[in-house]
Amino acid sequence: PLAGEGIAVGEPRLHAYAKAYLSPALLAAYAREVGHLARHVAGRTKKALVLDLDETVWGGVLGEDGADGIEVADTYRGEAFRAFQKVAKQIASQGVLLAAVSKNDLDPVRAVLRDHPGMTLREDDFVRVTANWRPKHDNLRELASDLGIGVDSFVFADDSPYEVGLVRTELPDVAVVALDGEPALHIEKLMRDGWFDARELTAEDRERTTRYREELDRRDFLDGFASLDDYLRELGVTVRFSAATEAEIPRVSQLTLRTNQFNLTTERLQVPDVAARSADPAFSVLAIRSSDRFGDNGLVGAVFVRRDGGTARIDNFLLSCRVFARGIETACLSALLTALRHAGVTEVRAAYRPSAKNGKVADFYPRAGFTAVGGDGDFRHDLQDIPEAPKHVALAVDVEAPAE
Repeated sequence: PLAGEGIAVGEPRLHAYAKAYLSPALLAAYAREVGHLARHVAGRTKKALVLDLDETVWGGVLGEDGADGIEVADTYRGEAFRAFQKVAKQIASQGVLLAAVSKNDLDPVRAVLRDHPGMTLREDDFVRVTANWRPKHDNLRELASDLGIGVDSFVFADDSPYEVGLVRTELPDVAVVALDGEPALHIEKLMRDGWFDARELTAEDRERTTRYREELDRRDFLDGFASLDDYLRELGVTVRFSAATEAEIPRVSQLTLRTNQFNLTTERLQVPDVAARSADPAFSVLAIRSSDRFGDNGLVGAVFVRRDGGTARIDNFLLSCRVFARGIETACLSALLTALRHAGVTEVRAAYRPSAKNGKVADFYPRAGFTAVGGDGDFRHDLQDIPEAPKHVALAVDVEAPAE
């Protein structure tokens, strides 16, 4: 594929004099591809693509040219913008959250996304459309907070050197794609760094935009309650905690690669690694699924457990940031400890390994009755006093302890 892009395979002088058979340009391209793969394996791919609108998604300035004057499909430049929209739509279909942040009035923007006959992207393709006159870096911070992800999960594309420079200065963790006045190059610039490369897609990927939009509805629902307890009771949280099926293994692997905040050890596992543990009688790979009054959240968490005689070890506990603070993690840990005790386990060991992003779960095990063992983030539970599952969680459990 790289040679098909026009990159020279060899350089005759280097071939003859240095016995270097591949050109520097081809080696550099291969190195870039290896870097993209390494970033994926390390769980550092991006979760959201945030687009400017004027001169990025369409040609022209909506506030000046009006809906009839923007370029979308009917001109040479319009065709370039439509091709860019198709790529953005494809990226969104792979589970990347698509959002817009534009200096515009909101109603005209929504009208274009809803009614313009030349548009490929529609409002439903976006998890959120933000159009106002606030600084874009403030809008990006607010968007990250609303979605429950870090700004370092964003790729932001804009054609304005001013906006690009400001976001780079104020939010250095955001990956910024600097576009310009040539829309035919927008796609190349967006895709160059491989932020959205994916080895495979899961059912969760295809539903991710819908589920994050439902999460924003949940936040609006929360605003109508005087207390969090009242909100949780009315939310109707339902959880199924059971052994991961063969079909769920790719999604469990994906959780280990993508989850950073509620990830107790940040161990990254590829699909074959998860499959091997699932097939080992000494291991249990457990999946957490949840739903509520707003819809099905899908497979949102995983727990890896192994057993050695009377001791069980929780190798990792992960939960999607979409379902934080609903009691799901407490309910599942309570069910797991209960199942292990019934299976004859006398103690459970677990570990917390700090990372740049998982500080909010540093006290997860101590809050559940685990005691520290040494000073390296290792914990022990004697299974004498197991925490109760929150009453607002309807929990269905089908968990078996690993074999001795």
